[in-house]
Amino acid sequence: MKRSTLTLKVFLTVLLTLIFNLNTFSQKKSSLEKAKHYINLKEELTFSFVIDNPSEIAEFSKKLSIVNYNPQTGELIVWANKNQFNNFLELGIDFEVLESENQVTDVLMSNQVESTVLYSMANTNTLTFPLSAYPTYADYAQQMQDFQTNYPSLCEIVDIGGTTEGVAGGNKRLLFAKLSANVSVDEQEPRMMYTSSMHGDEIAGYPMMLELINYLLSVYNDTGHPDHIRIKNLLDTSEIWINPSANPDGTYYNDPSNTSVSSARRANANGWDLNRNYPDNVGGAHPDGNSNYELETQHFMTLADNYHFVLSANFHGGTEVVNYPWDNTYDLHPDNDWFYFISVEYAQNCQNAELAYSGTSNYMDAVYTGATFPGVTNGADWYRVEGGRQDYMNYYQQCKETTIELSNVKILSPSLLEAHWEYNKEALIEYLIQGTYGFRGVVKDAITGDPIDATVTLVGHDNLGSHTFTEINHGDYYRPTIAGTYDILFEADCYESFTLSSQTIANYETKVLADVFLNPIAGSAPLNLGASNVAATTATISWDAITGADYDYQYREVGSPTWITVNTTNSTINLNSLTQSTQYEVQVRSTCGGNTSPYSTSIFFTTTTPPPCSGTLVDTFPYTESFE
Repeated sequence: MKRSTLTLKVFLTVLLTLIFNLNTFSQKKSSLEKAKHYINLKEELTFSFVIDNPSEIAEFSKKLSIVNYNPQTGELIVWANKNQFNNFLELGIDFEVLESENQVTDVLMSNQVESTVLYSMANTNTLTFPLSAYPTYADYAQQMQDFQTNYPSLCEIVDIGGTTEGVAGGNKRLLFAKLSANVSVDEQEPRMMYTSSMHGDEIAGYPMMLELINYLLSVYNDTGHPDHIRIKNLLDTSEIWINPSANPDGTYYNDPSNTSVSSARRANANGWDLNRNYPDNVGGAHPDGNSNYELETQHFMTLADNYHFVLSANFHGGTEVVNYPWDNTYDLHPDNDWFYFISVEYAQNCQNAELAYSGTSNYMDAVYTGATFPGVTNGADWYRVEGGRQDYMNYYQQCKETTIELSNVKILSPSLLEAHWEYNKEALIEYLIQGTYGFRGVVKDAITGDPIDATVTLVGHDNLGSHTFTEINHGDYYRPTIAGTYDILFEADCYESFTLSSQTIANYETKVLADVFLNPIAGSAPLNLGASNVAATTATISWDAITGADYDYQYREVGSPTWITVNTTNSTINLNSLTQSTQYEVQVRSTCGGNTSPYSTSIFFTTTTPPPCSGTLVDTFPYTESFE
């Protein structure tokens, strides 16, 4: 009886183990089949797996794009292109395919709704605002042109280049609406930038940016609008660049007519995650393993090189949070307090707007790791990323950028587009206005009065690219910062530095500082030029050194039309091979970069005459000397 009972228990244990293993095998097979389905469909996959320790994230981020991390469950959500996923399979890790992150959905498009032509002040829009559908690419491009046509003094459409498909025979372009009063004139004003949907399937911000452009332009021209004064002041005093679609190849993926976003995917046409494709001060030049910078990345980097943006935001989807730097390190950004301040303001404005618009209170309300305010997180505290545009803009371009996730669903239902625009409208406008606060002024050459390309540093505060610099056309600079008292250092190549001490500023304050005039290092000739150790064929020439300067000195025999000119880094030089008993003239000037001073006043010296020879005159040869 005991043996039979034991045998039965063993049998049941084996049976349960077999059933469990079969079930596990079935689940693995199901996940793999789903993965292959989506890989075949879009050549990319979003999936999840569980990690034991958050320290593992850093290693996985080198091979996959991290999308989200839940510290409570250990679930890591990641994205991979086809090659990256095949490499992941070799690790033998159990994973789950997330239907909601991958499935193709039918989405209402602008060409599927009845068009309502709006006439307002003789302006005609291709799209109807507020938007109730996603735009086709053609409608989007035409609406961008409509903005310029309808508001020529306020809006200019700037094409920064074609997408990967756009330069290969397609028609898709990376378009910005540049907004400012007197938009065609380069003025002294801060420049801000918004871009959306560099992940092609995270498109809540795509129609939202079109709504924002339309709002800023129409309200500026509507003197009776209750928000007119605020918007007019913003566009009168700043220049705003808005790019609604940063990866249209991904948004209209696998649709030759570019009329549907149902197959939208994260990657660009080459299958790369554009938000891992930037140079990184921690991860190096190509942290994503791509030996190239994708065409879209190149266009945005060129734009940032050519135009200095004071403030920017990069809009995404898949959750609801304002993410501030750094993404690539747990070290705090020098402006951490200011970033936290403006991030909380954005999230709070969204929360208040949702309550006022819908009476509900669940937008941007999630609490993230390390955060003390809902809807706000430090990037690395959430999960670390290398190669992102946010850190690139902050470190390399001295532009204060955040990453803002606008919706828990990457592709919002069109019925929710208007509500999300209303939730974010106030936050979007006030964020731009933050770029107009802080210290500002102009740096000039003390002699010519010309603008200078100068670096502006908050002493003891700035580090890791957090300083700012002047615009060479006007010499103007803009430095948003948290309230406090600062010493401000102004530096420029070939100029004497200058520190403006004890400058106090409050939050929400614009403080215009007096013009700063820097003295050029080569603005005047060196002083105290003199000659010493004068001999028959040599002399020592010296002058007072000027820190950072090089020198040209020239000399000649008095009366000669020809100068001998030499460049040196020293302030003391020796002249050799001079002619004895001859008067010489010497001048010196300072040089640095393109700056050159006038030559100094001449000094004169006369070489000596050697004494006559003594002893017995030798006049017969050969001559022999016995030295007796």
